[in-house]
Amino acid sequence: MGDLESIMEKLSEFSRIAFCEYIGRPSLEIEEFRFFSYGSNLNECKFRTDTKESGYEFGLEKAEKRTLDNYKRIFGNKSKKHGLAFTICSKSCQVQGICHNIPLKGLTSFLKKEGVLLKEPTYDLIIVSIPGEKHPVLTLRGLKPSNLEKLSCREKLKAYCYVESSILGAKVWNVDYADMQKLKDRLEKEFCE
Repeated sequence: MGDLESIMEKLSEFSRIAFCEYIGRPSLEIEEFRFFSYGSNLNECKFRTDTKESGYEFGLEKAEKRTLDNYKRIFGNKSKKHGLAFTICSKSCQVQGICHNIPLKGLTSFLKKEGVLLKEPTYDLIIVSIPGEKHPVLTLRGLKPSNLEKLSCREKLKAYCYVESSILGAKVWNVDYADMQKLKDRLEKEFCE
């Protein structure tokens, strides 16, 4: 339980509440945590590299394609590493992604790479219900709203690489990436002008 206490101390108040609610379910085994991923985490190679850089390498464990109802994926969360990254917002739409397990020993690495454990976090944890999952799962919601127009040329290039990586992962999981492709096309057009 020491690892969880250490993690909870670093979480924002909002994330701490969601996390405590998630781990408070009596049927949950604390050895792993179920997450819904909808952006670059779809790309297992990138996911492994990122978790390794954050302290503990692991992959997309027990991953399955899933659809989150009443949310929309948007390209609108400021990212130091990627220029801009995906987030989700409440909307009468659907977001395709994957649900996968995060092992307890990899949880700090995962939350660190996502910016959840920063003093000024870039994402908060939220709990969502997803058809096909036995229990609600955790996912990430961005806290640093931004848009392409605010990015420098260098940040747009990083954003392009991020979107391209997300598309590669989406293809592997047969996840709808039409919105990602439109972003990629838009960024390519801007580079050609």
